[in-house]
Amino acid sequence: MKYKRMKQVDIRPNMTTDELLTSMINGGFTCRKVALATELLEQMILDNSCTVFLGLAGALIPGGMRKILRTMIEKNMVNCIVTTGANISHDLLETSGGSHHHGSENLNDEKLVELQVSRIFNTLIPYDSFVKFEILVQKILKNIPDERMSSQKFLYELGRYVNDPQSIVRAAFLKKVPIFSPSFADSMLGVQTWLFSQTTPLFIDVLKDHSEFTKIIYEAERMGALFLGGGVPKHFIMNGSQLQKGLSYAIQITMDRPEHGGISGASVKEAISWGKVASEAKWIDITSDITLVLPLMVSGVLSRLQD
Repeated sequence: MKYKRMKQVDIRPNMTTDELLTSMINGGFTCRKVALATELLEQMILDNSCTVFLGLAGALIPGGMRKILRTMIEKNMVNCIVTTGANISHDLLETSGGSHHHGSENLNDEKLVELQVSRIFNTLIPYDSFVKFEILVQKILKNIPDERMSSQKFLYELGRYVNDPQSIVRAAFLKKVPIFSPSFADSMLGVQTWLFSQTTPLFIDVLKDHSEFTKIIYEAERMGALFLGGGVPKHFIMNGSQLQKGLSYAIQITMDRPEHGGISGASVKEAISWGKVASEAKWIDITSDITLVLPLMVSGVLSRLQD
């Protein structure tokens, strides 16, 4: 077997992200995998026969990824999103006038309780931001139709009444990109929706998600997915892909390990055995922090799509 000789990564002042990624492909380990994943993401987006799914898990908004995710929606880089309720909650928290702040993982958490500040690793959220979020959500929920609806329809209606051009939910509404959140009850938004439903009829039927999601899958000629973390979003997309002979493209970025058998750390390759990823699929697993890899990949793809 012949192997191509590896070159060393070269950097210079004022390089563009695209130039850096082009150089990174000469390297090894995660360096090369990030560069190859950028090429694969571009290929997936440019494949007109492919419906691109985006799985969002983890605390991506507190990690600073909000504008990047919104840009992906606005630039037609994704066709369907499956997310945790937490990401939607933090998106709406920003919309409400709430805020995320820089902190440190070494802060005294007992002191933070006294200061009424919550911590997500090195990001801080003042308690009054949650109050602003609750006021906004309760106000918006008054406009939601009194009918039994899927999480997708619920989030679509939510986006209709979000008056914030920076919002992910608003961008998805305007671009008609469906957002599914099968487990959204496990979030701040879920709690506020439940509280509202105690006095006003509001019915979220997550089983209807399957009907609407299946329709998108059956209409897709091919499927591709970018998994940012694992959990329910990844599993929901993977389960659906079995109805379409598996994913034709798959990129996974996660810090989780496979040894414990959980979906969040399971390799893309493992999914081939389930029929969730096609045997001839193009795929890449990256074990790294999403907040490090995603900005590089999206910036690189945007540069290439503009050429």
